[in-house]
Amino acid sequence: MKKRMLLGLLLLAAPLAALNTSGDIILAHFADGLQWTTTFTIVNLDTAQASYTLYFYDDNGNPLSLSVVVAGAVSTGTSSSGVLAVNGSAVIQTKGGGSGVRQGWARLTSSQKLGAQAVFVEHTSVADYEAAVPVGLVSNAFRIAFDNTNGYFTGVAISNWDQLNPVTVIATFRDQTGGQIVSAQAAIIKPFGHTSLLLNLTFPTTAGRIGSVDIGCASFCSISGLGLRFSPNNGPFTSTSAFGL
Repeated sequence: MKKRMLLGLLLLAAPLAALNTSGDIILAHFADGLQWTTTFTIVNLDTAQASYTLYFYDDNGNPLSLSVVVAGAVSTGTSSSGVLAVNGSAVIQTKGGGSGVRQGWARLTSSQKLGAQAVFVEHTSVADYEAAVPVGLVSNAFRIAFDNTNGYFTGVAISNWDQLNPVTVIATFRDQTGGQIVSAQAAIIKPFGHTSLLLNLTFPTTAGRIGSVDIGCASFCSISGLGLRFSPNNGPFTSTSAFGL
């Protein structure tokens, strides 16, 4: 059951942390529903109290309504707002459950200096599987390592930070010697949209291979992304870094 869900939805477990001094913090992926939940943590790093709003978007770039729990109170909406005391923090947890899985990305806005992360969890009868990802940058391209050998497989999630224009994303795979394996279109992402892919299925020539993949655009774009490494036999998973290019 778990593997079928991963193949169909690539429910990545991944936080993305960043500092906000004058812009927004981009959390490139979240998953919520059935046995999946996401916990967002926001920290005030400023010397004054900080107001914030966390917005949720679906794959098509539309505002996505989620039920979340903040300080024991349940609310439902396309965003969650609050005020942090100096040195204060807030935890926003999606409720999960329901009849299906929702995925997308989140945008945190504030005029103060904040830190943020999101942790994705799959709650199973065996254990709770979760993974963390370091800071993600908005850029024209990024690189991740991939490993599709010995039953392992790699996924990638990508969000489009452009609110007006769709982006055509190209994936260029290289082996460990730097030789190119394949370069082809990975996805077309709508404005403020999001996608997630399993690389061994989207690009069958990478099955059984190991190396790195550049995720970028043929023309200028603003994307953010992250990777995940899945273990064989529906086991635990771990997040992987996205390196800006």
